[in-house]
Amino acid sequence: MRRTAEDAAKTRIALLKAALLSFEEKGWREATLKHIAERAGVTRGGLQHHFHDKQTLLDAALQWGWSDYGRRLFEDLNADPDGNASNHPREAIEELLSRFVRLVTGDTMFRALASTTMQVAPQALEHSKRNGILDDWHRRIEEVIVNSTGQLSLLTPTEAAGLVLTLIQGFTVTAVTRPTDLPQPDKLDTAVKALVRGLLDS
Repeated sequence: MRRTAEDAAKTRIALLKAALLSFEEKGWREATLKHIAERAGVTRGGLQHHFHDKQTLLDAALQWGWSDYGRRLFEDLNADPDGNASNHPREAIEELLSRFVRLVTGDTMFRALASTTMQVAPQALEHSKRNGILDDWHRRIEEVIVNSTGQLSLLTPTEAAGLVLTLIQGFTVTAVTRPTDLPQPDKLDTAVKALVRGLLDS
């Protein structure tokens, strides 16, 4: 029976997810293509039909993960229920950071994405490929700030986006190395408000 494009897309996503989980669990060397294929329920040949080597698979998994989660994280940050701009930049960034911490502490796949980004990608991918993801996030954060209803008093949108991205990278490292240092759910909103106030208003 011939596979449809939808079947192929599902297989590809299953492989990307299996790759992130395997890289988090086993690291770059031990996460073999055979292991990843088995975890995804795909033959080794099926995996190689989509990805010809481990670096290509890693790069695709990171691109897919940060793009997919980025869409979820940035969706409707500036909008009220009617789709109109309603947030001051500070409020939009507070919401973005709260969403990020909730995901990185509560979503297994997002944690695997963060871990793979911090611990595996530096061993396997060129610096320029990793920077492409950060450049995209910087652009998205800057858009959130520019599209807000208020203005920042001391920083340009570009400067503020750089600081927010630095904080997100810090959260990512902390989630992988010392997750208990991240703000706990009952204190998350208070902690994020304090961080953003110090970051953007001082």
